[in-house]
Amino acid sequence: MPYHAHSLKGAHESRWQPLAQHLVAVANLAEELARDARPEDVDFALAARVAGLLHDLGKYRPEFQAMLHGAPKTEATRHKLAGAACAADRGRLDVAFAVAGHHGGLPDRATLRSGLNGSGGKDVVTRHWESAVQDCPELGRPMAALPRLENAHAFDFFTRLLFSCLVDADWQDTAGFYRLAEGRAAPPPSPSLEPAAALTRVLAYIKTRADQCRDAQIASIRNDILQASLAAAAQPPGLFAMTVPTGGGKTLSALAFALSHAARHGLRRVIYVAPYLSILEQNAREFRRALGIEDSSDFLFEHHSLADPLDKAENTQAEVSDSAQRAEAWDAPMIVTTNVQFFESLFANQPGRCRKLHNMARSVIVLDECQTLPPALVGPTCSMLSEFARQAGSSIVLCTATQPAWRRHERFPQGLAPVHEIAPAGLRLFTKLLRVRIEWPAQDARPLDWPAVATLMLEKHAILCVVNTKGAARSIHAELRRRGCDHAMHLSTNMCPRHRLQTIDEVRRRLVAGQPCRLVSTQLIEAGVDVDFPVVMRELAPLESIIQAAGRANREGLLNYADGTPGGRVTVFRGAAPVPLDRWYQAGIGVVERDFLRDGREPDIAQPEHIEEYFRRLYASGDVDAHKIEALRGSQSFQEVASSYQLIDDAGFSVVIATWEKARREVADLLAQLRAGWDPRLARRLAPYQVNVRYSQAEQYGDLIADDPAGIKVWWGPYDEQIGMTSELPSDWLIV
Repeated sequence: MPYHAHSLKGAHESRWQPLAQHLVAVANLAEELARDARPEDVDFALAARVAGLLHDLGKYRPEFQAMLHGAPKTEATRHKLAGAACAADRGRLDVAFAVAGHHGGLPDRATLRSGLNGSGGKDVVTRHWESAVQDCPELGRPMAALPRLENAHAFDFFTRLLFSCLVDADWQDTAGFYRLAEGRAAPPPSPSLEPAAALTRVLAYIKTRADQCRDAQIASIRNDILQASLAAAAQPPGLFAMTVPTGGGKTLSALAFALSHAARHGLRRVIYVAPYLSILEQNAREFRRALGIEDSSDFLFEHHSLADPLDKAENTQAEVSDSAQRAEAWDAPMIVTTNVQFFESLFANQPGRCRKLHNMARSVIVLDECQTLPPALVGPTCSMLSEFARQAGSSIVLCTATQPAWRRHERFPQGLAPVHEIAPAGLRLFTKLLRVRIEWPAQDARPLDWPAVATLMLEKHAILCVVNTKGAARSIHAELRRRGCDHAMHLSTNMCPRHRLQTIDEVRRRLVAGQPCRLVSTQLIEAGVDVDFPVVMRELAPLESIIQAAGRANREGLLNYADGTPGGRVTVFRGAAPVPLDRWYQAGIGVVERDFLRDGREPDIAQPEHIEEYFRRLYASGDVDAHKIEALRGSQSFQEVASSYQLIDDAGFSVVIATWEKARREVADLLAQLRAGWDPRLARRLAPYQVNVRYSQAEQYGDLIADDPAGIKVWWGPYDEQIGMTSELPSDWLIV
């Protein structure tokens, strides 16, 4: 009897995809992807080929073939466990996991063992192996032994990378079959990185920026950092740190390092990772300018929760749009993405989240503001990054002004080693780039309520105040407005990305023009948002947040005195409102209070040793592997690892803002077009008008959030021109 992998509704079976053809095609493609990811590893390529051959072995069951002809789905039509059982019986547990997970996700070891011994596993192989080999002779070839791996964590990553190659190969071949059958054109291939040419454009852009710099000393320091970055690019792939204070031009220097490093070592793409959308929005725009590309260019792909294609849920990969597949595959030369997308993909078990891993191999990965990673996940994250660099041939750059204590030492054995510092200590960057004096609160200083904070802000012509919660930001902004400060501005994640960018642009315009400018913001402004205030107020927070806030004062160094004394001013104050509930946020404040201020020491941000001491004390105050993820990885508990590794406990969902007056017509037009016919390209145009809502908040909003006929959740509640979504939110939500 003929065996088929996929059917076509309403078409004669002569047009269906033969099963043997699909198995061999997936094997070929999986092997090709594996060779691209690990060019020197013959064993890995062979493992990927075997996984491709075995992944649909269970489709040789007569029950599955009957289902293709219209019979109902039953337990007997499931097909993934047969190939997994075959691999496990031959000692290839890595292949068994990959095959068992290609629908539904990598299972835990106990779940896999149970399934292999069930009716869909070994029994199917016994009954149908002869027919399968007769139809696809390559199935009968001997299977190589599992290559020797150093430890259980090495096996964990090896399996994840293998799983990625299999999933992508399977989905590409399946989508290609349906696309060809339906007469649809294949999407154009992604462009290649061509790092040398891209580097030339970036260096020219950096020179133009340097020529425009109003401070010759700052321009000279930035050039020193750039030259150090280009020199470090000659180092072999591995782990790097780029410890550069705010204002040193580290973002563009990191891009120059990445492109030069890729050109020297044949790496395939650059992946830029940042914690906050505000950084991504700004830096993606800067990267496009530096590279000389348009917003629509396929060279750079943004992937975050507000830039997802918003595809409707589909049953088969063949029906998922090309844009959704691209979001899963990460095959663009440059990826700009969030911590959530990047780190959670490393620990995920679902096919869609893991599909991109093989494309992340042989890349330069820049982790901007890496100190923002939740301390409870630092242990397993460092362990995974070490394995990623070693097995995937990628270089990982820890890029920040406040370098966390992630290096391996006696009390932190899972730390990173060796780590090459791109900006050598001899450059004395922390001394040369010191722009501010920080005034710390006295031990007996009384907390300030929000009217008192507003009073202090009104005493200054231009000032930024950064507070810990959205509620505090709204209260201070309202107090400023109540007192007649009509130019008072506000920033928080209650505002959609387009609104935030417009506000930041207006802030910059007022500062350059010398107009009054009083801005109150949550901590989203601290990491990478390029504004330059003479004075900053910061509610007491963990040290890294205070240092980042200080980076928004005297950013260009133009207020420094002739002798180099810093001219910017940062005032740290204790707020009267409760500290956010996040346990590690409280611990960071505790380290500043207990181990520095009450000990008679003020943290000196010009001393990297103080920053390292702070992080070591912070990590020692709790468990940096609080969810025991390292043990779970060691026991091949893939599903449990995925559920345990969550950067945000309540990640929430996106809503499109339909009531912002400035964008009301554009959003309405886009929604109307989507109701008439789904188009992911139109859906992506809604990304600048989305706000993320936590699941735990959704109930209080009630009918203000509605499911639109276009298949998108829409916000129909009030949207204020100053503060965005105005329905009351719990004031103790920490902004991340």
